[in-house]
Amino acid sequence: MSDDSSKAQEYTGGSVSYYRVTVSDPTSPDLKPYEAECNDIIESLGMTYAEGNAFKAIWRKCAARTLGKAKQGYKDGLYDAEKVEFFGARMVATSRREVATAKLEALAGAQ
Repeated sequence: MSDDSSKAQEYTGGSVSYYRVTVSDPTSPDLKPYEAECNDIIESLGMTYAEGNAFKAIWRKCAARTLGKAKQGYKDGLYDAEKVEFFGARMVATSRREVATAKLEALAGAQ
């Protein structure tokens, strides 16, 4: 049976288990198994607000589907998929502005 009541749901502003995952077989042979936390990865990679939010939404969707770890009120993953779409569009808009700015700066420098 896979209804919402069978999933471990949490709801707090603090650190929660659905943002942690055990990596039991790391890709690099020299690494030992470890526990990764979503926010640590976001900060280590210096993600922007939009990147971090898209990443967290993907993380939550996958944690609910594969580990049964879900935020309280989690239903079907649509909300997180919509967040990925929204923040992905913000990332595209930001990248387009950066490219346009770089082109203008290159043109100004060439004169």
